[in-house]
Amino acid sequence: MSRWAPKVKTIDALARGLAVLDEVRATQGASLHELHVRTGFAKATLLRILATLQSRGLIWRRLADDYFCPAGAPDARGRQAQALDRLGQCAAPALDRLQAEVLWPSDLAVRRASAMIVRETNRNQSYFTIRRDNIGFRINMLHSAVGRAYLAFCAEKEREWVLAALRRSRREGDALAHDSRAVAAMLDRTRRLGYGLRDQRFGGDYDKPRRDQNDRLEALAVPIVAASGRVYGCVNVVWIQGVRSVDQMVEQCLDPLRCAAQAISAGMVGR
Repeated sequence: MSRWAPKVKTIDALARGLAVLDEVRATQGASLHELHVRTGFAKATLLRILATLQSRGLIWRRLADDYFCPAGAPDARGRQAQALDRLGQCAAPALDRLQAEVLWPSDLAVRRASAMIVRETNRNQSYFTIRRDNIGFRINMLHSAVGRAYLAFCAEKEREWVLAALRRSRREGDALAHDSRAVAAMLDRTRRLGYGLRDQRFGGDYDKPRRDQNDRLEALAVPIVAASGRVYGCVNVVWIQGVRSVDQMVEQCLDPLRCAAQAISAGMVGR
């Protein structure tokens, strides 16, 4: 079969756009500077190309590090990894809008085994100077706001699996799992409130109590729930300890936080 060889000029701008898309897909996420180095294109040109690709739904910008990531590009990774990419993609604009409304920063956290991990965050864009947790940062399930919200609202079978894994753990931070009455009371209170709050003894470190390791933060979190009842993950609002009370933050942030969670869930359905 002969190869098609049209005698027409190619479109240089389109070729540059496809080259950038290829790099984003090959790296699975790259900064503007990295793309500049890899392609040799001027940053102003790159920004126009990236804006066009994003408007067409081919890439998205991760808030945590300003990396440009492929949107649903076919690759050899598993279905779960692709679902997490979609969740991050849906969360980025919702977290952007949430921070513009409440000013305080937020994180998207998902369950990995018996802990929560940060999947997306807008802390680096926050007006407030707050400790930045990187993508993949591991969060205690039983003491954090996101962990408590997840456990309280996930399916019973999943919750029992997580609690059984925590009971097998020898880590100091998982010891609460052995107190079934305390865990049940905590989960019941979280369900009645409709959101998760940090344990007051929790200071951000997985194992050490606040008296030994204190990030001086507080947080409240809500689940991101699918129509089927499945919990995709949780989104929180984080604030500086002592600057605002829990009641003040609930009044200011709970409704916008729930709207953000609903928007992320709706985005997952759309994809």
